[in-house]
Amino acid sequence: QQTLSKLTPETFATLERLAEDLDRTLQAIKKAEAKLNSQCQAEVAAYAEKQDELKVKQDEYGKQSEYINSLTNELASVSEELNAVKEKMDARGSSMTDTSPLIKIKTAVSKLRTEAKQLEIRIGVVTHTLVAKKLKQNANTRQEAAVSKNSHLHEDAYLDDDLDGLELTK
Repeated sequence: QQTLSKLTPETFATLERLAEDLDRTLQAIKKAEAKLNSQCQAEVAAYAEKQDELKVKQDEYGKQSEYINSLTNELASVSEELNAVKEKMDARGSSMTDTSPLIKIKTAVSKLRTEAKQLEIRIGVVTHTLVAKKLKQNANTRQEAAVSKNSHLHEDAYLDDDLDGLELTK
């Protein structure tokens, strides 16, 4: 304890000097900080303003990026539609320049005309045959009509036979 009591006043005095030195240093630092703050106040304000502008620009960039993405998606869908329409137009164009269906139609019409002529000829032949048969039948009918139906009654032998039978009955 004696050593401690001897050291205490010296230590206490050293600690007080140290505290005073620290207090002066702290005051000097505060003054330097205040001086720096006053000197750099414009730069700090400009920095804060720039930070705010950066935030606004980043927000605007985000919105513009979303808009660009939506436009890109719309462009992709329009491009797909355009390609589909181009393919349809190419198909129509190639089918319009392809004359093979027209040639097939002309060939079919030509065949139909030929078949129609052949049928007209057949119809004419059949009509002629029918008319000829009808005329022949009419001629036969006239001949039959010209021959009397009771011609066998006019024959003398027939009449005599009938008369012979009548005399017997009287």
